[in-house]
Amino acid sequence: MGNRVLPDGQEVRGRLHARRQGRGSWLYQVGILVWKDSVDGSAEPAEQRFWVSPAHARPVPDVSYEHVPTRRASGPGSPSQGRAPAWSLQYLPHRPGHPGATLLHVVGCTPSDRTLTLEEALAALQQPRAAACIECDAARSLAPEQTVGRPEPSAPATP
Repeated sequence: MGNRVLPDGQEVRGRLHARRQGRGSWLYQVGILVWKDSVDGSAEPAEQRFWVSPAHARPVPDVSYEHVPTRRASGPGSPSQGRAPAWSLQYLPHRPGHPGATLLHVVGCTPSDRTLTLEEALAALQQPRAAACIECDAARSLAPEQTVGRPEPSAPATP
């Protein structure tokens, strides 16, 4: 569990699901319970997950976080260097007016019970309505094997 600090100074207790080292700082994926309308018109609790900076999260005293998945930045001498990344898929269901979609994640970004190999991840991105998650930078994790995304625009012709 962790405390989420809101802009007005209030604190909300939530659950820490993952942490990752970004460019110069850490980000924490936290989940808090909110109420949502259910199909039968009643309200039910639902977890909302999002990534926050250290300014918006703080640890709960006397709680161990050693079980939390942690992704450190790669670099010379870092423990994650040389370790092959793995990916997972999130299926977004079809809703009226919104076709279903598939998001490719680096393992640890969202919960999943199955991991994909590089070949499976690349094949999944070739499917219609498939995209790489921008939160975990799944597209960049596939490089240099293959650049994923829109092709680079060609340079304008000079007269």
